[in-house]
Amino acid sequence: AVTALAPEAQHFDLMYEQVKALKEGKAVQKPIYNHVTGLLDPPEEIQAPKILIIEGLHPFYDDRVNDLVDFRIYLDISDEIKFAWKIQRDMAERGHSLESIKASIEARKPDFDAYIDPQKK
Repeated sequence: AVTALAPEAQHFDLMYEQVKALKEGKAVQKPIYNHVTGLLDPPEEIQAPKILIIEGLHPFYDDRVNDLVDFRIYLDISDEIKFAWKIQRDMAERGHSLESIKASIEARKPDFDAYIDPQKK
């Protein structure tokens, strides 16, 4: 099964086009994923900033985007802290149980190891 961490679940072409447009001083319509409904909410207009910070699970996965950025910083957070953050967020904001959160982490671990963790290098 494809998890949310797998590259095929991402929109890297759109990410590249939007980062490129922002670097060129153009505004973009950023999609907003709703984790509760699993659908996209109305997009948010982002104006080109002086400093663009890209955050998320796949900021360094696409070499086209990497070629656009001036430098990269990867925050390597401990598993314990990430687990605590996920529990707090998913229980409070998404109504998930502790058991479902643990099962989700376990199911996604192979994709985390394959696609997310290597970005820190």
